[in-house]
Amino acid sequence: MLCLPLSLMEYVFHLPFLRRPRFLAEAAPESPTVEGLQPNLLIVEIRDGHLKWAHFLCPKCSDHIELPLAGKAPWSIKVDLLRRPTLAPSIWEKASCGAHFFLRKGEVLWWK
Repeated sequence: MLCLPLSLMEYVFHLPFLRRPRFLAEAAPESPTVEGLQPNLLIVEIRDGHLKWAHFLCPKCSDHIELPLAGKAPWSIKVDLLRRPTLAPSIWEKASCGAHFFLRKGEVLWWK
């Protein structure tokens, strides 16, 4: 994941001519605790150089969503230089609020 530092991107996105996307991505070597998750921050869990999980809070109900990035039916993730994550396929939170959305370049696109 080749990205600019998160603190630099937070500063850049506060400039008047740029708008911060809903989500920015950060890499972590282990699974974050639920209390450690922050709104609008997607944590990419990387162990021994392999993508394992994507963790973030649901944009609708703030429940912890964890998506497998490895295994039989993984999601794919791309994080650009500006730390904007793109996930494929869509995310459908069936267990709680029923939110169904896409995450593209850090923005939430709701499925109708």
